[in-house]
Amino acid sequence: MTTTISTQKTNTAYKLYKSDRMENLDATQIGEVGEHFVTSVLGGFGLEVFKTNGKGYDLIVMNEPKAPIRVDVKTKSSLEGQRIYNIKKGKKTNYRDFDPQACDIFALVCLEDLSISFHRSEDYAGKRSIYVNANEHSTTDPYESWVAATR
Repeated sequence: MTTTISTQKTNTAYKLYKSDRMENLDATQIGEVGEHFVTSVLGGFGLEVFKTNGKGYDLIVMNEPKAPIRVDVKTKSSLEGQRIYNIKKGKKTNYRDFDPQACDIFALVCLEDLSISFHRSEDYAGKRSIYVNANEHSTTDPYESWVAATR
């Protein structure tokens, strides 16, 4: 009996994100997916990253010999609508503008196109949201964005 094994490559493209696979997730669960995604990307940059339960931030990135960097991850699950990331505080109280003492860097994630950009929090003092141009966001190099935000 002879066995034949095909060595032809297929051009099948697999999508890592499909909205119908996440339609039953609530906002907290989608946020956690975004946090894990950012953690894996930063880990791929060779950084040591820890998930936290901190007030105002989600991740701690060790930045030897400098102080650790506190990262607040903001996640959108789809491309529908504008890319406006809510940074205001106070879900259970009166809404308050963002206080830059709460974190050092924002990681803005769109799961549908797997884009990430990093922004210094001090640039958004007194704001309630961050608008990002969708075309620029989807073509931003996450590593270059990280380097620029942590200078």
